[in-house]
Parts: sequence; C-alpha cells; structure tokens
Amino acid sequence: MPAAKPPPRKPLTKAEPPVEVTEPGAPPPVQPGPGDATLVYDKNKGRAKAADAPRLVITAGPRKGTEYPLTEALTTIGRGSDNVLVIPDISVSRQHSRLEKQGERWVVLDQGSGNGTRVNGKTIERYPLKHGDEIEMGDTRVRFMEPGGVVVKGGKVSSPAVPRLEVTGNKIPPKNSLKKRGPLYAAIGLALAIVLAAGLIKKQRQDAADAEAAAQGAESREFAQKRFQEGVALLKQGKWAEARDKLKIAAELNGQDPEIARYLESAENEAPRAQQLAAARAALARKDYAGARGALAGVPEDSALAEAAHELSQQVKAALDSAVRDAKARVESGDFNGAQELLDPVLTAEPSRADALAVKEAIGAQKRVAAPVVERRRERAPDSTPARSAPDVQSVLEAYLAGDIGAAIERAQASNSPRGERMLQELKTFDAAYKDGLAKKQAGRTAEAVRALEQAASADRAIGGGKDGRLGREVRKALSALHYQIGAAQAGSDDSLPQAAAHLRAAVQDDPSNDAASSQLRQIADRAKDIYLRGYVAKDDDAESARKAFKLVIETLPASDETAQKAKRWL
Repeated sequence: MPAAKPPPRKPLTKAEPPVEVTEPGAPPPVQPGPGDATLVYDKNKGRAKAADAPRLVITAGPRKGTEYPLTEALTTIGRGSDNVLVIPDISVSRQHSRLEKQGERWVVLDQGSGNGTRVNGKTIERYPLKHGDEIEMGDTRVRFMEPGGVVVKGGKVSSPAVPRLEVTGNKIPPKNSLKKRGPLYAAIGLALAIVLAAGLIKKQRQDAADAEAAAQGAESREFAQKRFQEGVALLKQGKWAEARDKLKIAAELNGQDPEIARYLESAENEAPRAQQLAAARAALARKDYAGARGALAGVPEDSALAEAAHELSQQVKAALDSAVRDAKARVESGDFNGAQELLDPVLTAEPSRADALAVKEAIGAQKRVAAPVVERRRERAPDSTPARSAPDVQSVLEAYLAGDIGAAIERAQASNSPRGERMLQELKTFDAAYKDGLAKKQAGRTAEAVRALEQAASADRAIGGGKDGRLGREVRKALSALHYQIGAAQAGSDDSLPQAAAHLRAAVQDDPSNDAASSQLRQIADRAKDIYLRGYVAKDDDAESARKAFKLVIETLPASDETAQKAKRWL
C-alpha cells in the first residue's frame, strides 16, 4: 500500500482586524506605524494652562486685587454662588454677565442684569474684548488682560479627547477559544481602567470646584465680618444710620450669622429713632415746641434712646415755661408784639395752656385800652381828609393780618359795604373753625382737627387774598404739626408708607421750617430705596414679592424721584 499522504495544509488566513476600545464622540482611530502596538491620546492636550490663559483683574469692589485666569471657554460672573466667578456685591446681579471664547477672541455678554454691564464706560449687550478693556458691573470693575499683553494665539479650542487604546498587529489564529478571546478580555480591562481614570478626573475637578466655592465663601464671610465690626463700632458711637448701612452689607454677605442679624434688627429699629431725636433737638433750638414734641413721639419707651428722649422732653417743658414767663414780663413792660411772638409757638404746642391764654388775654386788653387814646389823639390833630363814618375794608384786613381777630370782626360789623359784609362772614367762619380745630387737637381727635383747621386755612386765604398774616401762620403751623403726628405714626409699617409720606409732605408744605417732618420724610425715602433694593434682589427668585416692593416704592416716592422711576421700569 502506498504510504498515506498527510492532509493538505490550510493556507494561512489574514490577520484578524485590530481590537479597538473607544468611547462615543472620540476622534477616529489613528493608523499605527510599523512596530506600533498601542497609541494613547492626551486628554488635556487642548486645555489652556493658567499661565498661558487670559485673566481678569478686579480693580474695584469687594474682591479688589483678585485675579482670575480664564482657563475655560465659558466663565459666568455674578453674585449667585452658582457662578464660576462669584462677586459678593449687592449692586451685581445674581447672574450678571458671562465671558465666552469665540474663535480667537473673548466676548463679554450681559445676562439681563439690573444695573447693566459697561465696557470702558459704555453700556453693552455683547462686546468683543481686547487687552486692557475695563468691564463694569455695578460697583465692581474688572480689567481684561491677555497673557503677555498680546492677542491669544491659536485657533478654536478642540474638545478634550478621551484617552483610547488601539491594538493592532498580525498574529496566528489561536488554537483554542480561550486564546482567541484573550485580546477581548484585555480590551475590556483597559476600558474599565479608562472609566476609572475618567471618574478620578471628574472627582478631582469636583474637588477643585468645591475648594473654589469654599474659598469664595470664606472670602465672603471675611468681608461680612469686617463690615460687621465697622457697624458695631458705629453703634457704640451712636451713629445708628451709618451702622445700619454697614450691617446690611454684612447680612447680605453672610445671611446665616445670627449675631449679624440681631445687630442689624436693632440698628434698623433705632436708626429712625435717632433721626427723630436729632430733629427734636433742632426744633427746640428754633423754639418750635410742637415740632420737638412731635418728633419725640416717635421714640417709644422700650427704645435704647428712651432715656435721651425723656431728657429732651424735660428741656422742651422748661422752655415752654420760660417762654410764658418772658411773655408776661414783656406785657408788663408794654412790649405787646414781643410778648405775642413768644406766645405763638407755646400756644401752637399747647393750645389750651391756661397761663399762656391769660397772657394772651392781657395783651388783647392792653391793646383795647390803648386804642381809644390813639383815636382821641387823631381827633385833636388837624386832618385835611374828610371824616369817615365807618371803618373801611382795608382797616379790617390790617387788624386781621396783625392777629387781632376780635378787632377785625368789630370793624367788619361797623362797615356798611358789601365787601365788609362778605369779610365778616369769612372772619366768623375762620374764628369758629380755628377754635374748633384747636379744641379737637387738644382732645386727641386728630383727623377731625385736621378737617377743621383746613377749613380755617381756606377762610384765611379768602380773607387775606394771598397776604401772609399772623393768624394764617398759626393755622398752618398747627396743621403741619398734625400732619406730622399722623405721618410719624403711620411710618412704622412698610405697608402704610405711602400714606405717611403724603402727610409728611403736607406738613412740610404747610410749614417749611418743620425740620422734624423733613427729617422723617428723608427717612421714608431711604426706607423706600431699601425696599426697592430688596425687590431688585428678589426679582429672580420671587417675582410677586418684587412686584409688590416696586409698587410700594412708586406709591411712596414722588414721580420725579429716580428710584421711583427705576421701580416703574421694572413693573
């Protein structure tokens, strides 16, 4: 038998395709050169290093002197903690602006901020930046600096490549299934290693972001502590309004600190009272006793300033007693006009004060005694003018403007002219309304007293024809004191600020020298601005509260006020 032939050999087959492990979105495989077995791509190849990146230098504001490198293609800026660059400045919006890398240049875009974004003093919506440009956001200014002062080189920033491994090569087919699957198992292991590496990188980035947020939080707390210490020092000096402003900034930067909140609450309560106390001192200095007492009424007994207010109240009482004594002495010396000037502010503050009314009656009696003597002297003196049978209207007006309502009524009754009859009716209306208003004021029926005195003021305008007399001034001063009293009482609540402001404006209009009303009106304007600021801060998170705040500001402030106009624009 011929020898058996060995089975024919199978020709060598082509090598299997390379095993490749990639992630979605990775670049296409790179063909290896001769002898290459693996090729690893650097994940951070496209990322700019901090030293080679542009940077922002903060030149004004709470974070002045801080530098921030632009290593990412997008950097958001604002007061909110979710921004890349957080600026703890109340004038900066929560989401104020952002910087984007667009091609070879950086662009700044406003994100609908309240105070707007400006570049080199010009308000912008979008602006391509160049080296040295100054960006303004509220009270914070930032300068854009390119590395080395030149345009950043390079084209578009490529997306970071995910590391990948490609295995190539020709090999003889495995003799069994285990050897055949070996490269697959190796590839799976490498894929797992890549996933673990990506997770580690992500964790490192998250840790870096957390560290940055912690650093910014620590910086905000440091600023808050500085402002808090400044506010406490001002409180010790009795500068309540200045302390309140410092503590508000501290609370905005660190709203979780209970000590800051407690001091701020105290300052907000006492700052208006301190201004009331200052207004009372100013009113006493110019002998406006009613204004002084009205201002002191705004300092409650539980206030930290209650003791100082009580001392000042005793000074007002002593000044009133002294004014009545001096007026009585002047009557005895024949200085009726001087005595009347001393009594006017006393009776405005205390219309039913018995000793003051007795001195006023004595002044009127002395004037009536002196009047016949003057008339007899006129009769004896040669006079070329014809004798008049009755007083004319001018003499009635002169008596009224001089403050002698009794003499004015007597002369009007003796006048036979139609105009004299009309003046008599106006004089009687004035006299009745004025007395009624003072009586109701003394009884504490404030609203009724205002209506009666407004009727007296209307009669005064009809009698005087625009001329300013003593009685008219007394009525207006009494009205001013009442309007101030009502306005000061309503100023305690934010909801009643519009009504309080209306009364205080009326008080200043009736008596421009009412410093207490002017001071209270300024306080209300400051509070309205604070309410606007609260609405501005809340507009992104609580639109309804912001709308109510803006509406309250518009109703409280005059239409020409800048803050009122800004609030109207937001509505």
